[in-house]
Amino acid sequence: MLLKWLFRRPPCQTVDRRQVLRLYPVRNAVVRYEQNAEGIFTLIVPVQSRGIFGWLGRIFKLPREHRIELDEIGSAVWAQCDGKHAIETIVQQLARQYKLERREVELSLFAFLNTLARRGFIAYSKRRL
Repeated sequence: MLLKWLFRRPPCQTVDRRQVLRLYPVRNAVVRYEQNAEGIFTLIVPVQSRGIFGWLGRIFKLPREHRIELDEIGSAVWAQCDGKHAIETIVQQLARQYKLERREVELSLFAFLNTLARRGFIAYSKRRL
């Protein structure tokens, strides 16, 4: 009985699709970015090495940032993660621009935004900034 209590999972919160579509993705100010001539973004994420890894990083002069180059669609999404565009607006724009089905855009966009949020690159706001 005790083991069940120790290893129980927290209740899963379901989020309504309509609620997600009303959120505004906002870039993390710590994540810098560059845009090349073709409009492709490269994210520049600082590396925070702590403990022995920080010490070894200084000795061996390891990079203090990661550079992540987005593809064309990822760059189009990143450009709109400014707190002024709701996810609904981004879905409509991507479906129109790339001639994709709305459901396909939603699934891919939700997965991409979820990855960005898990890594701390974006957050969500309920209100337009």
